Amino acid sequence: MNANVGMVYPVASAVSAYVPGTSISYGTGFVVAEAVSASLSWNRADGHFYGDDVELDSDNGVLGYTISFEPSGLTDSIRNKLLGELVATNEYTITDAASPDVGFGYIRVMRLKGTSTVSMSYEGWWFYKVKFGVSSEETRTKEQSIEWRVPTLEGVGAGVSLDNTGALCFAQHKTFTSLADAKSWLNSKAGIT
Repeated sequence: MNANVGMVYPVASAVSAYVPGTSISYGTGFVVAEAVSASLSWNRADGHFYGDDVELDSDNGVLGYTISFEPSGLTDSIRNKLLGELVATNEYTITDAASPDVGFGYIRVMRLKGTSTVSMSYEGWWFYKVKFGVSSEETRTKEQSIEWRVPTLEGVGAGVSLDNTGALCFAQHKTFTSLADAKSWLNSKAGIT
């Protein structure tokens, strides 16, 4: 068994420079909030080539991805960094401008069960270029039974060309035996010191 049993440490960093065919650079990274959940959907090609009444080849390469991320909440400062809300004299304005491109990552906590032992591992995930938005937010009165409500960030990910091979890269992941090592790896990706 190698099952996902948790999610921790969501981080992001604004893309500061990107020219296709070269590396991507990020600004100073930040922790978004505590992680509640994330749902990742890969968008893949679905191309089939036929000849002589049989399939000769097919393509299922990654075209992009969408990610729904639910943090424990968003501060004004984080909304500014992730959603591009403008700030002036401590007031935040939502405009028609597109959200900024950010690198985004988190750690998946994994439970590994061998024949007689159970151990934990930590998968660090880093997505090179994501554009987040909030599609809807719900606010309700406090009732006898509290219903906790937080916004869900909807992200659309794009591929980046990091060298002259022409291949698009969407994400990286690496497995660690300690949470501290996984955090250190993510911090290096996001530019968190």
